[in-house]
Amino acid sequence: MDSAGLRLVPERMPVERRPLERVRGTQDHQTRQASSLDAMRTKCESAFGLHGFRRVDVPVLEPAELHLRKSGLEIISKLYSFHDLGGRRICLRPELTASIVRAAIAQPSPRLPDKMFATGPVFRYERPSRGRFRQFMQTGVEVLGAEGVLADAEIIALAATTLDSIGITKYTVTIGNVGILGELLTHLGLTGRRRALLLESLEDARRHGIEAVRTRFASLDPDVIHPDETSQIRGNAVTSDRSSASEDALARLVAQTSAGDLGRRTLEDVTTRLAARMHADTARAAVDRALAFIDELGAVRGDPDTALDAARALLLTHGLDPKPLDQLSETITLLDAFGVRRERVQIDLGLSRGLQYYTGMVFEVDHEALGAEKQLCGGGRYDDLYRVLGGRQSVTAIGFAFGLERLVLAKDAETGDGNGDQVPDAVFVVPSNPGDAVIAARAATALRQKGVTTTLDTSGRAARGAVAFAAREGFAYLAMVSREDPPGTLRLRPITPDGVPADDTSAVPDGPIPITSALEWFRENPTVSSGGTGLPRSTNRAENGTEARS
Repeated sequence: MDSAGLRLVPERMPVERRPLERVRGTQDHQTRQASSLDAMRTKCESAFGLHGFRRVDVPVLEPAELHLRKSGLEIISKLYSFHDLGGRRICLRPELTASIVRAAIAQPSPRLPDKMFATGPVFRYERPSRGRFRQFMQTGVEVLGAEGVLADAEIIALAATTLDSIGITKYTVTIGNVGILGELLTHLGLTGRRRALLLESLEDARRHGIEAVRTRFASLDPDVIHPDETSQIRGNAVTSDRSSASEDALARLVAQTSAGDLGRRTLEDVTTRLAARMHADTARAAVDRALAFIDELGAVRGDPDTALDAARALLLTHGLDPKPLDQLSETITLLDAFGVRRERVQIDLGLSRGLQYYTGMVFEVDHEALGAEKQLCGGGRYDDLYRVLGGRQSVTAIGFAFGLERLVLAKDAETGDGNGDQVPDAVFVVPSNPGDAVIAARAATALRQKGVTTTLDTSGRAARGAVAFAAREGFAYLAMVSREDPPGTLRLRPITPDGVPADDTSAVPDGPIPITSALEWFRENPTVSSGGTGLPRSTNRAENGTEARS
């Protein structure tokens, strides 16, 4: 560094001759797939706008603490974070919700309810596979000040009807409620780190089984799962209340049962140590009960009627309030009113979404044809996040996000078109001879000014080679210009896939025609105007969402 503290760049950098590869887990979106992603984004945002959402944009770079506070291990373990030159810990955003809430808190006065949508890249250190990347596009909505089951149902319905508008129909909506487990943990007096670990364990149990959860919990909280010693009077006074009154009572019990046998330890030392052990015993029993409940809760899944009946029986056994189930039932009834058919809906009370900030209803939308990476959308209710991130008040909230790459894959699975909507063909303008450059430039400019998508051949190749190139790249029309033809004219020909002008030219004007006549013809045949890109009809493997290199 120099005296001003600036990092100096070496005058001469070593030259590497090997090609540089893209970062593993990222994608190069060539024209076809980029256009397809843009089309998906446009359709999603159009649906959001119809529901009264306004657009916001948030930074890609965020303070890492934004996600360390409440996102949970599922996100934190995959966070791209670093210290900048100022020593601040920064991250690439792994999702959009926390950033949108932070931006809302920064406003001088909250506007509630506030309905927002955002779109952009997010970053997670995933294991790359088909449909799973380390950089991918999300688009989603958030509602701050969203109260009750009507808001829950409308958000789920928005996700479903957006898919319908795209033309994706083979999906299932799965709904859960993490508030049920939260209520049990409150009932058991489990708070802080243990509560957070248990809430995260709901998703782990669903994926890996309860024994895997128990093993993981033991490694993170060994005092609870593996006691180090027992007490001869443990059974006489097990309590989770560490108040001074309880410790006074325990001191009297110790004095009665250990008279004259304290050695060098004081009565206070023995009492404090014993109280800590007994508290650990109580916590251990509470954790065991919570893990057993998680195992039972995760088994409650299926169609709404069957699953809700099983859930009511389970909550009754544990003495828990059935209100969350009543809310789920009402949500499903409202979904029908919003046009989401009941047969599309499943209940899964083991669903938690892997994000620690969810507090109530959670949901996912899956596509049957995408295998392990079937999730198209996920979201839920997060009523504590506004306050956790520094808001002065508690604000109820709900939202969801789509993965745009997954939407492209789902559309491909249903229609066989991995590139979404067909892109209009375009015109390829070719000068017949090198000396025709000026008239070719004028012709291309005239076509573009009238909205015709036009590519000018600047390669200098012979006309025969230009025709072959145009066919290979997917251009359907060739416009030849020549000084030998009348000024301001061109010859328009359709191109066959084998790279020669079509024999049947009845579909286009014959002979050299004025450019104005060509424009009139294009207006009557709009497939070549207003937004075409001259794109190839074929696509490669990498563009269809498959990693070219793992």
